[in-house]
Amino acid sequence: MNALIQLTDAKEALVKAAEKLIAERGLDAVSDREIARAAGQKNNSAVQYHFGDRAGLINAILDFRMIPLNQKRHEMLDELLNHKEPPTTRDLVKVLLLPYMANLKTSREESSYTSLVCHLFQRGNHQIAAMDTPRSSSLVRMTEAFGTILPHLSVKELRARLAFMGSIVIHTVARWDQQCRLDPETWTPEHISQQARFLIEFLAGGMDQDALAD
Repeated sequence: MNALIQLTDAKEALVKAAEKLIAERGLDAVSDREIARAAGQKNNSAVQYHFGDRAGLINAILDFRMIPLNQKRHEMLDELLNHKEPPTTRDLVKVLLLPYMANLKTSREESSYTSLVCHLFQRGNHQIAAMDTPRSSSLVRMTEAFGTILPHLSVKELRARLAFMGSIVIHTVARWDQQCRLDPETWTPEHISQQARFLIEFLAGGMDQDALAD
C-alpha cells in the first residue's frame, strides 16, 4: 500500500483496477461494473459505494499516485537545493521526469498511472494541473528554481516552456508505458533508462535555449 495514502483494501483494489482499465481503454470505454469486477468486488455498485461517483474515483487515483510522487519530488529538490552549487537545468528536468518513470522500471503491474493522466490531459481535466496542492506543490518549487537558473527568460516564456516540457513528459512516458506492455523484451529497465537519458538531454536543451526575440 502507498506509504502516504492509506486506503482500505477494497478501495485500493478499485483504484488500481480503474487505473489499469482506463489507461488501457480510455475514460469512456470502462464501466463502473467492469471496474468492480476487475477489483474482485461482488457488489457491482462498489465504485459508487466507496467513492460516490466516477469523479470521486478519479480523485482517489490522483491522490493515491500524485501525493507520494509530489513528496518524492520535494525530497529530490531538497537534496539539490541544499548543495552549495545551484542545480543545473538537467538536474531539474530529472526531478520532473524520474518519479513518473519509477513504476515503469520496478512494477509493470502498477505502471498505468501516467497513461491515465495522459487521458485526463487530453480531456482537459484540470484536477492534475492545480499548483501548490498536496499533489503538485513541488512544481511551484521547480518553477522557482528554473526561474533562478534561467534569468534570461521572461516569466511568460518560462511558464510556456515548462508547460511544453510537462506535456512532452506525460505523453512520452505514457507511450513508453504502452510499449512496455506490447514489447517487454525490448523495453527492459536498461532500455527505459537509455530513453530517459535521451529525453532529459532533449528537454534540458530546450529549456536552455536563448530567449525568443520579441
